[in-house]
Amino acid sequence: MIDLETLALVQDQNTSPEDLDRHCTNEDPFIRARIAANLNTSPETLVKLSKDDKVFVREFVAEHLNTPVDTLVELSNDEDIVSWVAGNPNTPLKILNKLSLDDDVFVRISISVNPNITVGILDKLSKDSDENVRAAVAKNLKTPVEILKRLSQDENESVREVTAENPNTPKLKILS
Repeated sequence: MIDLETLALVQDQNTSPEDLDRHCTNEDPFIRARIAANLNTSPETLVKLSKDDKVFVREFVAEHLNTPVDTLVELSNDEDIVSWVAGNPNTPLKILNKLSLDDDVFVRISISVNPNITVGILDKLSKDSDENVRAAVAKNLKTPVEILKRLSQDENESVREVTAENPNTPKLKILS
């Protein structure tokens, strides 16, 4: 049974990092997940939670903006949560580049919408065999006009539609 008082405390965005840390070993994984999701959670507490046995707790750690870079690098080897690491804007470019070759389409999609992706990785992923990856590239506001022009001529209608919705896409004749 969930301790509602503790749950309320760890969900409160005004809870101190020290109070969150004090509860990070709670036996309830939902409490630990809420701690991992709290914006006030310290990097030190996130490092502790990165070793949690529950995947959904580690997912919150992987996406948290306070998670230290070395912890993100370590979590990038965890196939259960690597797509969450791929979407974190603090994930090092070296890791994003490596993950852009991952067999898991969800990893490549997460990288495609990462706000700190490089043009080189966007270009590579814009040629991906999976249309969902190409559509994710088309959605990214960092995608350069040259890539958007190419994607506007994509063989897949959904990719062309998403490209047309990107405000940076020049008003071209989009194939329908």
